[in-house]
Amino acid sequence: MSAHEKSKSSFDLLMNRASDVFQALSHPLRLSICFELSTAEQSVSQLCDALRQPQHSISQHLALLRKQNVVNARKQSRQVFYQISDPQVQKVLNCIKSEIMAAEPNGAIASSLATSDVQQVAVAGEAGRFSTVFKPSFDRWQQHDKG
Repeated sequence: MSAHEKSKSSFDLLMNRASDVFQALSHPLRLSICFELSTAEQSVSQLCDALRQPQHSISQHLALLRKQNVVNARKQSRQVFYQISDPQVQKVLNCIKSEIMAAEPNGAIASSLATSDVQQVAVAGEAGRFSTVFKPSFDRWQQHDKG
């Protein structure tokens, strides 16, 4: 196998992994679960409380996240605790979080965004910036960052 073929093979593997990760994060509830886990390991019941979702729904999404190697589980007694398992996923979450936090508390967008970006965010904001699932996570990040 030539160096070019090896390089292409590595690139293809990387693109496949990135695709798997983005597919796993593509659902709002799975993304919210990952944001919750990005700050601390949590149990299913803690995630249910934080995201105001039923246990069966959280568990179903966690199963997919585990299958994609985005999170891992640790069993302690009768509880299972989850955490982000891939440091690259944590970097993606941190990147998204930094963009979210660029929005000021009153909903205004930081001046570092281009005018066209502000217009796009405004349109998105009119449609509902975050799902109700995402809102509890956003509130907790703001409290965590201040504390």
